[in-house]
Amino acid sequence: MFDYAKNYQHIEVKISPEGVALVALNRPPHNLINRKMHTEMTSIPRDLNHDEDVRAVVFHAGEAKNFAAGGDSSLFDDNKDDPIKQILGGLTEAREFIWNMIELEKPAAAAVKGLATGMGCQFALLCDVVFAADDEKTRFSDGHANIGVAAGDGGSLIWPMLIGIARAKQYLFTAEPIYAKEAERIGLISRAVPPDQLLSIATEWATRMAKLPTLSVRWTKSACNQWLRMAAVNVFQYSWALQTLSKEKPEFKERMAAMKAKTLPKLAK
Repeated sequence: MFDYAKNYQHIEVKISPEGVALVALNRPPHNLINRKMHTEMTSIPRDLNHDEDVRAVVFHAGEAKNFAAGGDSSLFDDNKDDPIKQILGGLTEAREFIWNMIELEKPAAAAVKGLATGMGCQFALLCDVVFAADDEKTRFSDGHANIGVAAGDGGSLIWPMLIGIARAKQYLFTAEPIYAKEAERIGLISRAVPPDQLLSIATEWATRMAKLPTLSVRWTKSACNQWLRMAAVNVFQYSWALQTLSKEKPEFKERMAAMKAKTLPKLAK
């Protein structure tokens, strides 16, 4: 059995008798992603994949108010004095994040409440099914446009696959948030559900998957994910390169300064 408590600080894992791993993102109150959490979100799909006690997975927000409300401002300062290390390290981990999610063989559900932004949004959308609380607080946003960079950590990959290129451009260009009911209507998520039933519905689905013949589910998932594998080869490296270049522009630096000062940036020129 994997010792998740030993290896993870911001993620908690509980495994039910049926083999359902309840995986809580755990950096309250908002699950803002710092470097440690970024690394853990990258590695958890791989560890779950190799854990023979796990037959299905539910990712959820635990005790936090938000599923994952985007990157902590400290994340963008990581290795800022060594640009080459910052670029190569970020590229390696971002690539592993995408591929680890695609290669997760076990059926995975996301139970989303509150904000799912940036990497947190992609983390949810790369799951097989996404259940979201149908309330005024839960919404999805790629978020990169808000800080003046290209969508480079999976948004350019998964959004067009789910809702088509035209709609994906609409939301990726603007970082416009989408509430659960609208996300369900356009096919971004599977179902908008009552908030008080969110985790139970996601767990019920995962338990059902855990009881099905293992290979029929995993190999069907693997076949479906061929679409993501083919797209990821071409889309990820390109989008990441553009995101990296975006960080050299004044708009990004202005928005990062505004984020840290908690003020609104000027409009990009």
